[in-house]
Amino acid sequence: MPDSIGPELRIRRRDLGDELDDLAEVIAELTAGLRDGEPDADELAERRERLAWLSRQQAGVLAVLGETERALLALGEIAWDD
Repeated sequence: MPDSIGPELRIRRRDLGDELDDLAEVIAELTAGLRDGEPDADELAERRERLAWLSRQQAGVLAVLGETERALLALGEIAWDD
């Protein structure tokens, strides 16, 4: 493995964490909008569909983040408590 893979994985880990934060923020805003407003049936369906899509995106990012962290552990780049 190239020596540069560890730093690249660390950068990827940070980027994925940022992406998770962004997704969580959008999900929270969308969820609040569902609770606070009184959208019509079409708008409600669209918001729920968007929320479902965002949740799938979040799950995908979590999966990639888990694999990235596993690779970093295998390389000895991070410890279990990082």
